[in-house]
Amino acid sequence: MTTLVLAPVGFWSMFSVFQPYDDEGYFLWTLRDYLGGHPVYQFYGPFYYELMGGVFRVLGLEVNTDNGRIVTLVLWLLGSLIGGLAVLALTRNLWLGVAGQFLTFHALSAFTSEPMHPSGLVGVLIVMLAALAAYRARLPRASATLIGAVVAAIVMVKINVGAFGALAVAFALVACASGRWRRWLLPPMAVVMVASPFLLMARLLSLQWVWELALVISISAAGVALAAFRTAAPALRRSDAIHLIGGAAALTVACLGIAAAAAGLRASDLAGSVTSALGLPELFVLLARVSVPDVGWAVLSLAAAAAILLASFGARSSPAVVALVRIGIGAFIWLSVLLLPSWFFLLALPLVWVAVVPPPGDADNPADPSARLLLAALAVMEALQVYPVAGTQEWLAALTLVPVGAITFNDGLRQLRTWALSRRSESWLTVARSLPRGAVAVNVAVWALFVFLSGTAYASGAQLGLPGTELMRIPSAQATALQSLAVATGRDCTTLITMPRMASLNLWTGRAAVSPLNSDSGIWIFSLDAATQQSIVNQIRGRPGVCVVLSQALVDFWAEGRPVPRRPLVDYIATGFQPAGTFGIYELLVSKPANQP
Repeated sequence: MTTLVLAPVGFWSMFSVFQPYDDEGYFLWTLRDYLGGHPVYQFYGPFYYELMGGVFRVLGLEVNTDNGRIVTLVLWLLGSLIGGLAVLALTRNLWLGVAGQFLTFHALSAFTSEPMHPSGLVGVLIVMLAALAAYRARLPRASATLIGAVVAAIVMVKINVGAFGALAVAFALVACASGRWRRWLLPPMAVVMVASPFLLMARLLSLQWVWELALVISISAAGVALAAFRTAAPALRRSDAIHLIGGAAALTVACLGIAAAAAGLRASDLAGSVTSALGLPELFVLLARVSVPDVGWAVLSLAAAAAILLASFGARSSPAVVALVRIGIGAFIWLSVLLLPSWFFLLALPLVWVAVVPPPGDADNPADPSARLLLAALAVMEALQVYPVAGTQEWLAALTLVPVGAITFNDGLRQLRTWALSRRSESWLTVARSLPRGAVAVNVAVWALFVFLSGTAYASGAQLGLPGTELMRIPSAQATALQSLAVATGRDCTTLITMPRMASLNLWTGRAAVSPLNSDSGIWIFSLDAATQQSIVNQIRGRPGVCVVLSQALVDFWAEGRPVPRRPLVDYIATGFQPAGTFGIYELLVSKPANQP
């Protein structure tokens, strides 16, 4: 029912926005290349193309803007439903499950700006990982196998996010080991997790926001590690580890095998995707909203964890006070997701350790101790995604805060209910029953705001009217500019180069692109070397009907204040073309006559 309620909001939101930086067009273009037998793996691995290509092929969908957005909308709703089911399993509270679905829907809403982006698929896989952790106690073997497969799938889409997930799973495995294995492996594993932010961000640690971000995540990881040392976890069975590794190996072998057989994947392609990902900080950086007070808050949270877990400080506190503190922390964690995008996200992260520690004497608590460990470690490690490009990565990183907040909130509710029953306090029992309903009410109020904003945007938007965009309604000024540009290119051009890459213009106008510009990462003005740019100049020099669409606003966006390198294609566009019209943020350039300097 909740999914049906969310569907129209998702549709209006998905089809009322077009971001000029056009990551959407890039992924549609490369997916079309993949289906045509010309795959490109840059930054992203083969699983994304195999899955999305399979969906488009099986359903007989044309690779265009509308169909890409419909597929993304289905993923969005599916991920939200899985997120709600995960919270339901962790709490056995239907109200909290509904609230969890609303929150997951909100956290995934960032991808309305970037339909077809692999991060949308990664987000759904992360939610699946959380759900598998939630159901682990009921289906231990199946969940272990599927956890391994999901982690491998994430690696095969976006290697850094998959590596963070693998590190969290490895930490949870070690924390659940028994005897000497736990004693020997848990300390070095904790050190690796605490040190990982600094190892990842070593290249840019000279920037203040980078070392502040590294400190916040590292301190948060230390809190989770400390809680793991002080919390008893169920002993891991050897068969669980075998099933997990087997699931990961099976998915990896199948994915790479399909890619090699059907798409000609080579080892150099995989190596290239890794080196491209490692080189991203040199191409584009979008800073996270982090400051010294965030670091101070993380230190205070770790100090509180040490006082509570090591010195047993607060052990004599009233159960009601402890319950209300847990409820407050859980609500704060959920609020940090609800208020995205905001600096709240990094304030919630240092509190994740609380979810690792179950209430004393609550043997019937639905949150399995191993699930607590995995979800807390996953929440901290996936926060590393915000480096080096924050933005939508903040939303993706916040996904696992939903089940973590649910565990903490529900722990407090259960403690409060137990205390109220022991005191026969009807008033406190009423409070305990009302709080989950209040969580749903808050989310419904935000959903109503979404309904108004998305519905108004869609109703007031103009139809774009270009091929493959029949469902889109965007601001009239933007629609007029794009329509006029399409008419102009149809009159003057047979080949269209965009600077920087804006592949949707090629899809909408039907004008040919020049390889590898539309298959590049999107920052070809920086990433393509002089030799590659010269080979493109050699292809197009003297060819009739070659046009360029230049957006100086987008060049400035990608450049971030840096000068654009004066390489052959950039120079040729500057000297070999002349303006033929301006359409909003776009300028159409046509070739100069041969006798014109």
